[in-house]
Amino acid sequence: MEYEIVDRVLVLKGNFEALSTGVDGGRRATKNILNIQVPHDFSHHDPKSYIEEIAASVKLDGGCIALLTAVEMKNVQILNDACVTVFVTAGFNPSSFGTINIIVISSTTLSEGAIAGTIITATEAKARALFDKGLHFTGTTSDAVVVAYENSREDEPILYSGPATPFGSMVAKLVRLGVKDALKAHYGSDDVDKWHQQRGNV
Repeated sequence: MEYEIVDRVLVLKGNFEALSTGVDGGRRATKNILNIQVPHDFSHHDPKSYIEEIAASVKLDGGCIALLTAVEMKNVQILNDACVTVFVTAGFNPSSFGTINIIVISSTTLSEGAIAGTIITATEAKARALFDKGLHFTGTTSDAVVVAYENSREDEPILYSGPATPFGSMVAKLVRLGVKDALKAHYGSDDVDKWHQQRGNV
Protein backbone atom coordinates (compact mmCIF):
# COMPACT_ATOMS: atom_id res chain seq x y z
CA MET A 1 0.00 0.00 0.00
CA GLU A 2 1.04 3.56 -0.77
CA TYR A 3 -0.69 6.74 0.35
CA GLU A 4 -0.45 10.46 -0.27
CA ILE A 5 -2.52 13.63 -0.04
CA VAL A 6 -3.29 15.11 -3.45
CA ASP A 7 -5.25 18.37 -3.64
CA ARG A 8 -7.37 17.83 -0.48
CA VAL A 9 -7.76 14.12 -1.13
CA LEU A 10 -6.17 11.30 0.85
CA VAL A 11 -5.34 8.65 -1.74
CA LEU A 12 -4.52 5.06 -0.76
CA LYS A 13 -3.21 2.94 -3.61
CA GLY A 14 -2.88 -0.82 -3.62
CA ASN A 15 -4.60 -4.02 -4.66
CA PHE A 16 -7.40 -4.11 -2.12
CA GLU A 17 -10.35 -6.25 -1.17
CA ALA A 18 -12.59 -3.80 0.67
CA LEU A 19 -15.89 -3.31 2.45
CA SER A 20 -17.24 0.24 2.72
CA THR A 21 -20.21 1.88 4.42
CA GLY A 22 -19.66 5.11 2.47
CA VAL A 23 -21.10 6.51 -0.76
CA ASP A 24 -21.74 3.70 -3.26
CA GLY A 25 -20.32 1.36 -0.63
CA GLY A 26 -20.40 -2.39 -0.34
CA ARG A 27 -17.92 -5.20 -0.87
CA ARG A 28 -15.57 -5.21 -3.85
CA ALA A 29 -12.01 -5.18 -5.12
CA THR A 30 -10.47 -1.77 -5.77
CA LYS A 31 -7.10 -0.21 -6.47
CA ASN A 32 -7.85 3.07 -4.71
CA ILE A 33 -9.43 4.23 -1.46
CA LEU A 34 -10.10 7.96 -1.05
CA ASN A 35 -11.02 10.31 1.77
CA ILE A 36 -12.17 13.52 0.08
CA GLN A 37 -12.41 16.94 1.70
CA VAL A 38 -15.57 18.76 0.57
CA PRO A 39 -16.72 22.36 1.28
CA HIS A 40 -18.59 22.97 4.54
CA ASP A 41 -21.72 23.86 2.54
CA PHE A 42 -21.42 20.75 0.37
CA SER A 43 -24.83 19.73 -0.97
CA HIS A 44 -24.08 17.87 -4.18
CA HIS A 45 -27.22 16.15 -5.44
CA ASP A 46 -25.21 13.23 -6.82
CA PRO A 47 -22.26 12.33 -4.53
CA LYS A 48 -21.32 9.38 -6.73
CA SER A 49 -20.73 11.58 -9.78
CA TYR A 50 -18.85 14.09 -7.59
CA ILE A 51 -16.52 11.30 -6.47
CA GLU A 52 -16.00 10.28 -10.09
CA GLU A 53 -15.01 13.87 -10.92
CA ILE A 54 -12.53 13.98 -8.05
CA ALA A 55 -11.11 10.57 -8.99
CA ALA A 56 -10.54 11.82 -12.53
CA SER A 57 -8.85 14.99 -11.25
CA VAL A 58 -6.28 13.04 -9.22
CA LYS A 59 -5.66 10.71 -12.18
CA LEU A 60 -6.32 7.34 -10.57
CA ASP A 61 -5.41 4.06 -12.19
CA GLY A 62 -8.60 2.03 -11.85
CA GLY A 63 -11.74 2.55 -9.79
CA CYS A 64 -12.10 3.68 -6.21
CA ILE A 65 -13.99 3.54 -2.96
CA ALA A 66 -14.43 6.97 -1.40
CA LEU A 67 -15.51 8.76 1.76
CA LEU A 68 -16.49 12.44 2.07
CA THR A 69 -15.80 14.92 4.89
CA ALA A 70 -15.37 18.65 5.47
CA VAL A 71 -12.35 17.97 7.69
CA GLU A 72 -9.09 19.13 6.14
CA MET A 73 -6.83 16.30 5.05
CA LYS A 74 -3.87 17.94 6.76
CA ASN A 75 -5.55 16.76 9.97
CA VAL A 76 -5.79 13.10 9.03
CA GLN A 77 -4.33 10.83 11.67
CA ILE A 78 -2.34 7.79 10.53
CA LEU A 79 -1.55 5.07 13.06
CA ASN A 80 -0.10 1.62 12.57
CA ASP A 81 0.87 -1.44 14.55
CA ALA A 82 2.06 -4.76 13.14
CA CYS A 83 -0.29 -5.62 10.26
CA VAL A 84 -2.82 -2.80 10.80
CA THR A 85 -2.80 0.80 9.54
CA VAL A 86 -5.64 3.16 10.43
CA PHE A 87 -6.53 6.54 8.88
CA VAL A 88 -8.97 8.80 10.75
CA THR A 89 -10.54 12.21 10.17
CA ALA A 90 -13.05 13.55 12.68
CA GLY A 91 -15.22 16.54 13.45
CA PHE A 92 -18.71 17.36 14.72
CA ASN A 93 -20.87 20.22 15.86
CA PRO A 94 -22.75 20.49 19.18
CA SER A 95 -25.83 18.66 17.89
CA SER A 96 -23.62 15.69 16.90
CA PHE A 97 -23.88 16.44 13.19
CA GLY A 98 -20.55 15.82 11.51
CA THR A 99 -18.38 13.09 10.11
CA ILE A 100 -15.90 10.63 11.55
CA ASN A 101 -14.25 8.66 8.76
CA ILE A 102 -12.21 5.57 9.59
CA ILE A 103 -10.18 3.52 7.12
CA VAL A 104 -8.63 0.28 8.39
CA ILE A 105 -6.05 -1.44 6.19
CA SER A 106 -4.74 -4.92 6.98
CA SER A 107 -1.58 -6.24 5.38
CA THR A 108 -2.85 -9.73 6.26
CA THR A 109 -5.78 -11.40 4.49
CA LEU A 110 -9.14 -11.19 6.24
CA SER A 111 -11.95 -13.73 6.00
CA GLU A 112 -15.38 -12.50 4.97
CA GLY A 113 -16.45 -12.64 8.60
CA ALA A 114 -13.38 -10.77 9.79
CA ILE A 115 -13.70 -7.96 7.25
CA ALA A 116 -17.31 -7.40 8.34
CA GLY A 117 -16.48 -7.83 12.01
CA THR A 118 -13.78 -5.18 11.79
CA ILE A 119 -16.44 -2.59 11.01
CA ILE A 120 -18.11 -3.47 14.33
CA THR A 121 -14.81 -3.38 16.22
CA ALA A 122 -13.85 -0.01 14.71
CA THR A 123 -17.28 1.46 15.44
CA GLU A 124 -17.20 0.30 19.06
CA ALA A 125 -13.71 1.82 19.45
CA LYS A 126 -14.92 5.11 17.97
CA ALA A 127 -17.76 5.21 20.53
CA ARG A 128 -15.32 4.52 23.37
CA ALA A 129 -13.09 7.35 22.16
CA LEU A 130 -16.04 9.76 22.27
CA PHE A 131 -17.00 8.58 25.75
CA ASP A 132 -13.36 9.00 26.82
CA LYS A 133 -13.70 12.70 25.93
CA GLY A 134 -16.93 13.07 27.91
CA LEU A 135 -19.12 13.27 24.80
CA HIS A 136 -22.62 11.86 25.10
CA PHE A 137 -23.09 10.28 21.69
CA THR A 138 -21.62 7.23 19.97
CA GLY A 139 -21.01 8.82 16.59
CA THR A 140 -22.13 11.55 14.23
CA THR A 141 -24.79 11.67 11.54
CA SER A 142 -22.63 10.68 8.56
CA ASP A 143 -19.81 8.49 9.91
CA ALA A 144 -18.31 5.92 7.57
CA VAL A 145 -15.87 3.03 7.74
CA VAL A 146 -13.78 1.26 5.13
CA VAL A 147 -12.04 -2.01 5.97
CA ALA A 148 -9.64 -3.45 3.42
CA TYR A 149 -6.80 -5.87 2.99
CA GLU A 150 -4.25 -6.26 0.25
CA ASN A 151 -5.34 -9.25 -1.80
CA SER A 152 -1.98 -9.96 -3.43
CA ARG A 153 -0.97 -12.02 -0.39
CA GLU A 154 -1.45 -15.78 -0.16
CA ASP A 155 -1.39 -16.12 3.63
CA GLU A 156 -3.95 -17.80 5.85
CA PRO A 157 -6.80 -15.38 6.50
CA ILE A 158 -7.60 -13.94 9.88
CA LEU A 159 -10.90 -15.56 10.82
CA TYR A 160 -12.14 -13.34 13.63
CA SER A 161 -11.74 -9.63 14.39
CA GLY A 162 -13.58 -8.96 17.63
CA PRO A 163 -11.78 -6.80 20.20
CA ALA A 164 -10.67 -9.85 22.22
CA THR A 165 -8.68 -11.24 19.27
CA PRO A 166 -5.09 -10.11 18.58
CA PHE A 167 -6.09 -8.46 15.30
CA GLY A 168 -9.25 -6.86 16.68
CA SER A 169 -7.38 -5.61 19.72
CA MET A 170 -4.93 -3.76 17.47
CA VAL A 171 -7.78 -2.24 15.45
CA ALA A 172 -9.61 -1.14 18.60
CA LYS A 173 -6.50 0.42 20.11
CA LEU A 174 -5.55 2.33 16.97
CA VAL A 175 -9.07 3.56 16.20
CA ARG A 176 -9.71 4.67 19.77
CA LEU A 177 -6.50 6.68 19.83
CA GLY A 178 -6.91 7.86 16.25
CA VAL A 179 -10.38 9.32 16.81
CA LYS A 180 -9.20 11.31 19.84
CA ASP A 181 -6.09 12.51 18.00
CA ALA A 182 -8.14 13.43 14.92
CA LEU A 183 -10.55 15.54 16.97
CA LYS A 184 -7.64 17.28 18.64
CA ALA A 185 -5.98 17.94 15.27
CA HIS A 186 -9.21 19.29 13.75
CA TYR A 187 -9.99 21.65 16.62
CA GLY A 188 -6.42 22.53 17.54
CA SER A 189 -7.15 21.70 21.15
CA ASP A 190 -7.81 18.83 23.53
CA ASP A 191 -10.48 20.90 25.30
CA VAL A 192 -13.98 19.53 24.61
CA ASP A 193 -15.62 22.81 25.63
CA LYS A 194 -13.71 24.54 22.84
CA TRP A 195 -14.86 21.89 20.38
CA HIS A 196 -18.47 22.69 21.27
CA GLN A 197 -17.88 26.36 20.58
CA GLN A 198 -16.72 25.67 17.01
CA ARG A 199 -19.93 25.14 15.07
CA GLY A 200 -20.36 23.98 11.51
CA ASN A 201 -21.08 20.64 9.90
CA VAL A 202 -18.11 18.46 9.04
